[in-house]
Amino acid sequence: MHVILRRRRRGLALGAFALVGSIASLSSCSRPSAAGSEIGIGVALDPKRAGMQSIYNGVELAVTQLNGQRGSSRPLRMIKGAPDVSDPIRIADTLRSNPLVVGVVGHPESGTTLDAIGEYADTKNFGKDAVVAISPTGTSPALSGASKWLFRVCPSDVQTSRTVARYVLDSLHAGRASVIYRNDSYGKDWAKSFGEAYREGRGVVVQRDPYVAGVTPWDAYASYVKQLRPDAVLFPGSTEDAIIALRAMAAVGIAPPFVGGDATSGLEANAAEFPNARYAAFFIARRATTPEAKAFITAYRQAYHEEPDQRAALAYDAAMLIGRAALEVGPDRAKIRDYIESINGTTRPAVAGVAGPIAFDANHDAINKPVVIVQVGK
Repeated sequence: MHVILRRRRRGLALGAFALVGSIASLSSCSRPSAAGSEIGIGVALDPKRAGMQSIYNGVELAVTQLNGQRGSSRPLRMIKGAPDVSDPIRIADTLRSNPLVVGVVGHPESGTTLDAIGEYADTKNFGKDAVVAISPTGTSPALSGASKWLFRVCPSDVQTSRTVARYVLDSLHAGRASVIYRNDSYGKDWAKSFGEAYREGRGVVVQRDPYVAGVTPWDAYASYVKQLRPDAVLFPGSTEDAIIALRAMAAVGIAPPFVGGDATSGLEANAAEFPNARYAAFFIARRATTPEAKAFITAYRQAYHEEPDQRAALAYDAAMLIGRAALEVGPDRAKIRDYIESINGTTRPAVAGVAGPIAFDANHDAINKPVVIVQVGK
């Protein structure tokens, strides 16, 4: 079972990925990429973290396809940012300092993205060598309007949690909810905005408790949930902790409908064990319906012999956006930033990305992005 819910905006039009036309640069402080034979699209992530390879794959696939479409333009190349380094500031500095790089896909996490903003904006040099960065999966509300050089192609935690609240009320018909959230900015922001939307719909939050990985007594939490008897359990946390929590609840004899945030998509690997588990996602290959998504999935399978996940899809969209802008306006960092900012769904139509339409509001947040709530294994 799944449902796709969208925010609607009047006048939002879908466009093709051919980003036609050009716009004047709003600022001239950023240098163009150095003359040479290649245009670089940087990838900023911690290579030691699990699940990062799919981001590389998504960007690599986009670069391959762009090179097949570029005509007489200079070839594009994926450039990894300090692949043996985990520090987001050093990664950002490495990519910004590379004259071939015209845009960066990253970082995947909100916290590392926030840490690196100053480097991409080149604040120490008053923006002289600034470069645009597009986060594929940074969802924190703190990223909204954080920098003129920062964009994201995923919904924010506020959008996602409010969509989940409507789903819990309208589809699960659950009027009483327990919220168990990871005790960090992601969990707190998600739980807060979910609670607000849920109460607006006359839902009652009967439990709102934080957890800390490796410390929380899950048996006690499970017993408390059993005592409260909520209609649903909301879990803005990680896959690893969701598995522990679900097993603790099973141990006390309960299996309430469980809805995780976008960080719990790994529950798919345990579908037989947790048939009542659901999670929010921004792209599900088996639910894809648009021509762009289907073509992407086919190409990804052929290249990597596996199904693309949402990181791969969103990284692909971000890389395609940077690459198309570079091919359209040239390898000038400021013009590329201005071009991307102009995709607002009104004066310039939204781009048809594989994970939904791409357009940006004044805070550089993604507009009208779909949120999918899917039952594992279904």
